[in-house]
Amino acid sequence: MLNSDSFDLINELSFCVIDLETTGGNHNKDKIIEVGMVRVNNLKITDEKSFLINPETQIPDFIQKLTNISQNDVKDSPLIEDVIDEIIEFIGDDIIVAHNTSFDVPFLNGVLKKLKKEKLDNKVICTNVMTKHLIPEILNSNLNYMSRLFDVTHSKAHRAHDDAIATAKLLIRYLNIFIEKGIKKVNQLYYPKGKFELDRVHYDRESDLKEIEKKIQSINQSATITIKGERGLILAVIPLEKPATESEFALDIIQKLDWRMITIKLSKPFLDSLFQFNNHYLKYDEEIRQEILSYLLKRFTAHENQKKLEDLDFLMGHHIIDDQVISYSFLHLNTNTKAIFKIPAQKKKMYQHLLSQVNRFEQNQQGRKKHLIHQEIVPLIENYISTENNNNNFLYLNRKTVKTDKESTIEIIEKFVSENKEVSNFPNEHL
Repeated sequence: MLNSDSFDLINELSFCVIDLETTGGNHNKDKIIEVGMVRVNNLKITDEKSFLINPETQIPDFIQKLTNISQNDVKDSPLIEDVIDEIIEFIGDDIIVAHNTSFDVPFLNGVLKKLKKEKLDNKVICTNVMTKHLIPEILNSNLNYMSRLFDVTHSKAHRAHDDAIATAKLLIRYLNIFIEKGIKKVNQLYYPKGKFELDRVHYDRESDLKEIEKKIQSINQSATITIKGERGLILAVIPLEKPATESEFALDIIQKLDWRMITIKLSKPFLDSLFQFNNHYLKYDEEIRQEILSYLLKRFTAHENQKKLEDLDFLMGHHIIDDQVISYSFLHLNTNTKAIFKIPAQKKKMYQHLLSQVNRFEQNQQGRKKHLIHQEIVPLIENYISTENNNNNFLYLNRKTVKTDKESTIEIIEKFVSENKEVSNFPNEHL
């Protein structure tokens, strides 16, 4: 639903998206070889401009391979001093946007300083930093990956013009998200932390229960509802495996509580939602606690081939973000923390994490498993992970394999991620 006040706030802003390709990362000695600029007005790309620049120096081979810009491509191009005024004029008073402003803006200001011109003092927004606020658990926020997640066309990575266009399209997606979530101040564009996360939505006491119910029914993957009372006291946590069909139960619990804030958060794997239920279990009113537990135990009953927590060493599941995996160590299970890895990029890091857990288990814990799961909830966790439909969505590893066979462990993890790949529409589809 369009928020007209938020739309008017954002729609009147003008942005200039910039991207630079350079001979290196040192703005004191390296040179610009390409400039890409895109203007965004009224939530649309309205103008573009780009230049190849003659750096008057040799372009390193690795930069030529990275950008596909050769020495021959720039030999007849203008010098930076020949086009700098045109660049500054194009930027004007717009809010400057880049996917890594800590690089592009200082580099451009370094050039202006050398040319004895005033540095840019425009407001600046970094879509890379913004990404990490909107998607707190994302491990890779580079432009190419974000373009894939948001279905943004990005044909030539590491070319200034194409990178600027991709960043502009990503910015427009983000601006529309801010409007959807009811942004109230322009300042929130620069400091969005804790207000606009894409995996969650917040409701205060003034919210219409019908609106909350509609939101729950619209969710097509597992989620966690956290209900808070006065002073932020947690009154209940409701894990919903299939929210679209479980809204009646959730609303029944909500209406029994004197709540002040409700947060609905996407949760994948659903096991993580059960862990959140466990983490605050003793804070709930006894009646509410038993009602939720009874409901969950009816959904997940015991099985003939029941898994027991004491038999588990490691369990891995797919994270809500594509290519990310959550690892749970049942050698020392802390349900308040997450170990998340991007596979295959962080496969070796993930292995080192597993190995460190085994070493801790053997040395510090002297072979004794520890977990922080309430006794009443243990059967629920065991029932859930034993459910036949979930078996292919989890990977179980034993500590002996981890300790004795690094290559096999890594191969098993990679095979699990590739063969059991669960393509998520998040964050393209979000709360």
